[in-house]
Amino acid sequence: MSTSFVVTVALPVPLRRQFDYLPSHPTDLRENYPPGSRVQVPFGRRSLTGVILAISDESELPISRLKPVAKVLDRAPLIPSVILQLCQWVADYYHAPIGEVVFAALPPPLRTANADTDIISSLQETYWGATSLGLSAGNAEHLIKGAKQKQLWGLLLKRKSMLQGDITGLGYSLTQLRALSAKGLIQPHSHIPGGGGAAPQIIEPPQLNQEQQEALNRISSEPDSFRTILLNGVTGSGKTEVYLAWIALALSQRPDSQFLALAPEISLTPQLRQRFALRFGDKVAAYHSALTDKERMRVWINILEGRTQIVIGTRSAVFLPFNDLAGIIVDEEHDSSFKQQDGARYNARDLAILRAKEHSCPIVLGSATPSLESLMNARGGRYESVLLRQRAVNADTPSIRLLDIKSRPLHGGISPPLLEEIKQHLTEQRQVMLFINRRGFSPTLMCVECGWLAECQHCDARLTYHMKAALLRCHHCDSTYSLPTCCPKCKQDSLKAVGAGTERTEEFLETTFPDTPVIRIDRDTTQTKGSLQDKLLQIRSNEPCIIVGTQMLAKGHDFPNLALVGIINADSGLFSSDFRAAEKTAQLLLQVAGRAGRSAVEGKVIIQTLFPSHPLLQAIAAQDYNAICEEELHIREAGRLPPFTSMALIRAEAPLLEAALGGLWSLKESLLELLKFNDGLQIEVHGPFPSVMQRKQNRFHAILWLFAPQKAELRQFLKHWLRYSEGIATPSGFRWLIDVDPLETL
Repeated sequence: MSTSFVVTVALPVPLRRQFDYLPSHPTDLRENYPPGSRVQVPFGRRSLTGVILAISDESELPISRLKPVAKVLDRAPLIPSVILQLCQWVADYYHAPIGEVVFAALPPPLRTANADTDIISSLQETYWGATSLGLSAGNAEHLIKGAKQKQLWGLLLKRKSMLQGDITGLGYSLTQLRALSAKGLIQPHSHIPGGGGAAPQIIEPPQLNQEQQEALNRISSEPDSFRTILLNGVTGSGKTEVYLAWIALALSQRPDSQFLALAPEISLTPQLRQRFALRFGDKVAAYHSALTDKERMRVWINILEGRTQIVIGTRSAVFLPFNDLAGIIVDEEHDSSFKQQDGARYNARDLAILRAKEHSCPIVLGSATPSLESLMNARGGRYESVLLRQRAVNADTPSIRLLDIKSRPLHGGISPPLLEEIKQHLTEQRQVMLFINRRGFSPTLMCVECGWLAECQHCDARLTYHMKAALLRCHHCDSTYSLPTCCPKCKQDSLKAVGAGTERTEEFLETTFPDTPVIRIDRDTTQTKGSLQDKLLQIRSNEPCIIVGTQMLAKGHDFPNLALVGIINADSGLFSSDFRAAEKTAQLLLQVAGRAGRSAVEGKVIIQTLFPSHPLLQAIAAQDYNAICEEELHIREAGRLPPFTSMALIRAEAPLLEAALGGLWSLKESLLELLKFNDGLQIEVHGPFPSVMQRKQNRFHAILWLFAPQKAELRQFLKHWLRYSEGIATPSGFRWLIDVDPLETL
């Protein structure tokens, strides 16, 4: 069989390769198979949806072995070439299967074999608006019978166009719509609605202070050039206002241009979208995994066709198909949530920088506690550094006090001095926030007679006691267990909940302050749609309340009446074997502290600790993040650790620990064998080591560490090694992956 071209396709399978197919018919034209279009293809005994990556004249396989494409699903590419190039870069840099990368980048409806016409028609909604006849008919009320029809006509004249569902939601019927349509006054039309929801009334922007204006001038100085700008501003310094002013200025110069703003967590996107919508109306949409498939698909299409201009999103939004990208914002750039922890383990912050380079536009990385990597890049001249040293709106930075809790009684995790501060601030009609990074009532259930501990049957982890749900839960595999009535080991009625979680702290506060709302915000209380927003609205009423929360509240939120922040236990990160522990602890505690006193209210922060003289806590109390970074950089350089070296992990799992370690030994031997033939490479291989949590979901985990002086050196070496890795003999049930630039190293 002869053919004039070969179709190269990415498929959603865990193989680091592309797949070649023939066109459906020998007479098909190349233009019927544009890259970025989806196809249905045979794969073994299955039929899979794939994405065309390229058209070429030949294949590495004999043409006789290639199968034809079953069906082309799209009339025009739904995935632009710039997104395909980004996916290819991700696959190469992170050593991930190209098919998994491409399909992870797509909204769910594009991952199936529906034709594009079916997808787009399913996204459309019916709108009603006045016809040209209706608009030119002057006073058309003489044509309309019935008060309800006249009200509807007046509404449509005022609104220009309205969604049919919104019209019927106001009490009007389809019969009334059809009656006006029969008179030629209105007509229906269908299109894809925007992803931003109802736009609030646009407000006038506040006046920027001098520092903010200088930052804006720096950021906007070269609008059509790729630049990475680190906006290093203390908490409450008004970084968001700088973002908004930059976008407003850019849109005044290029009205059709587009912007992407990335937030590390879904919980931060609603308030960020609200801030942006107050300035830019319905130009703004949100994009994250909590949206429905249809909502995400609408944003994708509206971005592709230029109808949506500003997107607030989480990691996956970095793959959206912008046509005219004028700028990117990465808010809280230091946050580890930007690193994908399954599948292709990309860092969305780093991909955003790559996208800005491809679109020749500026990117702003904002943080009050920048990552050491970004600080090093700024020092080396690769990033521009812009500082905001003062809080906006004449607010002072909060005072931070270390409270030694040795020998002090704790109730719900709260010491008497902290409790007195809470009482005082509530008396002053202020709000209080207590940060405790543990969900549940208690992290440990134990027997005080024999020492038995409630542990997960599937993980090397203790079970958390959830009092309101009356169960034990593993926070690693999500398994649940019924609450024992006595000790399973000694049969004594001597079980005790040890330690405090958010639920226990909440219970104590509700008992102590029965007339004050206690608002708990953690994953358990925000699972239902809209629950988080309801709680945030309650807080933003500025009425006195006590907020109890986990890391969800640590960054980004702005509560004007919040005066006191109490950190229940600051010690968990002080003695970790993770080399990033000090950096992460400082970032977390300073971000939490930054929630206090963000308006005219004086802020106070109390950090409970057993180690008040610890140097890291002393530096945090002094709010000297620069000193912390200097010390950490000195330690990292001496230890030849990132950001002074490039790092990758090989993570493995198996049914037995011996198999996980044994498989990694086999991989290590092949790595070392390859290094023998590359004497000039300065690559170090350490391990294998059991992971800190060896067993999770009945699988045992282990790791290999790889270091190199340069990223390119490690990347090329691993790429070369992967060509031979599939032939390495490993134990049954052994699985492994490569994690490049890991943030979780244990």
